[in-house]
Amino acid sequence: MLDDRTLTAAPPSPRRGSPGGRTLIGVDVGGTKTHVAVLAPGTARRDVVAPSADWRRGSLFSDPDNLARLASTVLAVAGAHASPAAPPAGGTHVVLGVHGVDTEEQRRAATAGLSRLLPGTVDVVNDAELLGPAAGVRPCLQLIVGTGAVVRGRDSTGTVVTADGYGAVLADDGSAPALVRETVRAALRLADTRGPDAAATDPAVALLTAAYGAPDLPTLALSVSAEAAYAWGRHAPLVFEALDAGSTVARAVVERAAQVLAGNVAALRHRGATGSVVVGAGGVLTAQPVLQQQVREELRARCPELSLRVLTTAPVEGALALAGAPVS
Repeated sequence: MLDDRTLTAAPPSPRRGSPGGRTLIGVDVGGTKTHVAVLAPGTARRDVVAPSADWRRGSLFSDPDNLARLASTVLAVAGAHASPAAPPAGGTHVVLGVHGVDTEEQRRAATAGLSRLLPGTVDVVNDAELLGPAAGVRPCLQLIVGTGAVVRGRDSTGTVVTADGYGAVLADDGSAPALVRETVRAALRLADTRGPDAAATDPAVALLTAAYGAPDLPTLALSVSAEAAYAWGRHAPLVFEALDAGSTVARAVVERAAQVLAGNVAALRHRGATGSVVVGAGGVLTAQPVLQQQVREELRARCPELSLRVLTTAPVEGALALAGAPVS
């Protein structure tokens, strides 16, 4: 069931109506939550945030009904302002930034599928593509560090260039699941080199073993290995709690995450990505000032011409901007 609520970090604008009398629908589909915002003529803006798990089964394209359920979610929020029965040119523009749309082939497939289910004009982009428009900065490089981790940009020809975003099992370094994954790995290496007692006294190990109800580090490793990779992410705040408590394991993991994230940005710059600002978003980056600072320091060392701007508005604002709404 969808409930009306706003993102605590970015309340929706109180503005009424939409430019030019059109209905504009912006959708930010993240790995964890889906935010739908509707600007319709003569009515107050409507925002709904719901868990992505309410409609998505597995990855976006692993269940053929995912797009239909996503469209139903959008229509439930839009109500009478948008209906599949509306004329094709019914004055509605829907822009969706979707986690899991990583290639041009996937973008075309998602656009075609959703165009059959939603009214008006439908455009689909990767969710990272919302960050620049939401910040009012174009061109820019776009960094998401949350449920996943990816950097995206465009070269001088407009071609999309990306780094990482390969999933929590093998990559997505800096993301919530990867932070837990790397903390457990680092603790295991510490136990191997300095002994189990040295690892057991580290605050990161103490916090994670308690969270998993594990009596020791080997049991923790088994418990984490038995879980779905994205489930690890719920414990990512414990890595930063351990860092504050003086954990050498957590410090090394967070430092390494910042190095990889900044390195991915530098790689895109080397490959021709344009812009002087890196717009950052995602639950991990926005919630953890220590990670923000370390990424900034790494960027200064690698790409001093770039600055990091952490997004302070909801990414769905970027979808509305792409649909035609002015950035507020």
